[in-house]
Amino acid sequence: MVENRDFQVMLEQTIRAVVERYGTPVYIYVKDIIKHQLTRVKKVFDGVKMLPTFACKANSNPWLIQLFSKEGFGTDIVSVGEYYASELAGVPSERIVWNGNGKTKSEMEFLKDKVGFVNVDSLEEAQRWADFQSEAKFFIRVNPDVNPRTHPHISTGVRETKFGVHVDLIDKVLNTLRKQGKRVLGFHIHIGSQITEVEPFLEAISIGVELSEKYGFECINIGGGWGINYNGKELDLEEYRKKVVPLVSNFELVITELGRYLIGPAGLLVARVEYVKRTPYKTFVVLDAGMNALVRPAMYGAHHGIRVLDPKEPREECIVDVVGPLCETGDVIAKNRLVTIPRYGSLVVIENVGAYGFSMASNYNGHPKPPEVLVDFSSNEIKLIRKRGSVEDLFRNVE
Repeated sequence: MVENRDFQVMLEQTIRAVVERYGTPVYIYVKDIIKHQLTRVKKVFDGVKMLPTFACKANSNPWLIQLFSKEGFGTDIVSVGEYYASELAGVPSERIVWNGNGKTKSEMEFLKDKVGFVNVDSLEEAQRWADFQSEAKFFIRVNPDVNPRTHPHISTGVRETKFGVHVDLIDKVLNTLRKQGKRVLGFHIHIGSQITEVEPFLEAISIGVELSEKYGFECINIGGGWGINYNGKELDLEEYRKKVVPLVSNFELVITELGRYLIGPAGLLVARVEYVKRTPYKTFVVLDAGMNALVRPAMYGAHHGIRVLDPKEPREECIVDVVGPLCETGDVIAKNRLVTIPRYGSLVVIENVGAYGFSMASNYNGHPKPPEVLVDFSSNEIKLIRKRGSVEDLFRNVE
């Protein structure tokens, strides 16, 4: 999140205006931060022949995808739903990359001529493609067995995970696809998410480059996984630019699939305090949003910055657990945080939730999903990009 004082004052004023208009909980995305992240990414790959794609799994709101599409980005999708999000955003089919380890026959039939690229995840998938003619360009996702030094749930490049083709099976997969007449352009390497050290990228992409040279490929998909600053550390882009980018600078096409890095820092979840509950053992700040709105802390033990928006008079500080209203002990947003003690009705801002926030939200305990709002400081615009869910939505498909 940007530390500039004037920016923070403007942001707080905007948060209050959004809450007054749309209530809480509410997701807010700051367009100015998205543009800042886009600029940083483009600078890293300056001079490289690129197809950058936005990983829709991070956030599939079409209004946000459209921002990236206008900057020349395609999308990385793993489902028909994410394809529709891309279509609504106006992403050309030739800039859509279809990824994932569980492509169904019905998905193949539907998407075979609607995407520009397909990343094949296994020999079994390659064999299934024999039933479908496709003009898409194919890549083989390789499992390089590289430890990305991130949370196990988002580590995808070690041999024990479900993702990718192991090196000793590459020939079989390649021959299977070529016998079908599929056009195979190269290899895909993606070792995980929220990676904050350059070394795992260097190791994995070096393997991808060596394999490309061995098989004569001039295109490569180097995935994504760039880590953002949740808790004091993020990927050093200058080190990445100096060490990793030269490995791929001579390829005819380099595809990336960044998601979290582009949208994560731009997102806020604003909730309201319902109770400050004091027990002999703990003080709990109970919000109107829990793991139904933001599951990352419960699922990954993820850290998100927490700020209490209150009048500026001096207030007591205390170590608290910030929790939601759900019937789960694990419904925790933050544990053992030193915060200014809020009161009933105080606004709490949860930071860096643009990625894997709304996209992983649920209706657990019968809670409708929050609305999403896009704000643009340069034009002073506040735009509702997804309405708040309703109780009726929960039962719309019940027969």
